Amino acid sequence: MQKQHNRSRAILSVLTCAFLGALLLSGCSLGSTGITPTHPSAIGPQGAAPTAGVSQTQQGEGAAQLQTFQQWIGLMQQYGGSVKTYQQQYSSDQQALNSANTATDYDKALGALQGHVKAIKIPTMRQESTNLQQKLAQDVNGWGAQHTYTDSYNGVTYHKGYQYDNRTGIGGSLWLQGDLSAAQSQADYQQIVENLNMWIYLFQQMKSNSNSKTAYNQVHQSDLSILKHFGYTSGPVIVVSLGEEALRAYQDGKLVKAFQVTTGQPDLPTPPGTWWIEGKKHPTVFKSTEPKSSPNWYPDTPITYAMQYHSNGYYLHDAWWRTQFGPGTNFPHQDPDGNVFATHGSHGCVNMSTSDAAWSYGFVSVFTPLVMY
Repeated sequence: MQKQHNRSRAILSVLTCAFLGALLLSGCSLGSTGITPTHPSAIGPQGAAPTAGVSQTQQGEGAAQLQTFQQWIGLMQQYGGSVKTYQQQYSSDQQALNSANTATDYDKALGALQGHVKAIKIPTMRQESTNLQQKLAQDVNGWGAQHTYTDSYNGVTYHKGYQYDNRTGIGGSLWLQGDLSAAQSQADYQQIVENLNMWIYLFQQMKSNSNSKTAYNQVHQSDLSILKHFGYTSGPVIVVSLGEEALRAYQDGKLVKAFQVTTGQPDLPTPPGTWWIEGKKHPTVFKSTEPKSSPNWYPDTPITYAMQYHSNGYYLHDAWWRTQFGPGTNFPHQDPDGNVFATHGSHGCVNMSTSDAAWSYGFVSVFTPLVMY
């Protein structure tokens, strides 16, 4: 699958700068890595005589680079990574800077230090990604084992929250694991870290909402928290609760419409996340990309109202072949008046009645935010 998560790649450079700035302001203690860095005054103090041949500007850069290196080492250790080699490099770089007697020697030592700073960044962000991935997986697996759905239709017991798991959900090979395998640059890992933090937050909201007794067609506290968290308190926004099989539409933070839906079945889950409406089609025809021998194949299907939210074929749309929507319809079930394709959840889209799809089509426009949790 294409990496479309949080698709504002244009902000990555800003985020990276903010991330690096945060490093310099981090609360990680200098002693946490086992390193006792030389105080900046020993490298380039203001008002002190510089080492012969080495300018205060050079010494200031050396002090700044040592501090940056130390902060990255602290982060690596915080995320559970090995720091032994980096600690040795730090001590060696520090000694080389202190021993340099000429500008040329100092620049050589500084160049080695800068190389070490550059080299630690991607491994640290990879380690952070792994740390967050493990945190999400443990939370999803633990909660799912305690919160299950036993299907009376086929006798199978399913874990709730499967949309986040590392089998078919957002943590699996089509999403997170695929992104981790393909990641090469610091920007790639920064995007993965952002996605993981988003999914961890949304899963926490799913868990919180599972304890709510609020009716699906009323304002939910979890919805309001999400709108505030992502800055969606003005304008239109669609919120889909995967745990409730419900859609709620908000305008300027006020609930204006709610109805029940059918989302992705356990093997083809609807991806949680923050998305936006990418395009609208009225009418259109959906064509299966699966061979006819596949259990996921379907015949060419006319759709009246389709609102795309992911370029790999995920839509909000009418599902005229269903007569039932809401809790349990994402699992195998009997729809008494639907056809054979109404006996299970969707292929990842959000299905709704034709009348609800017509209303939604008029409510949203391109770039309208959409949150699945």
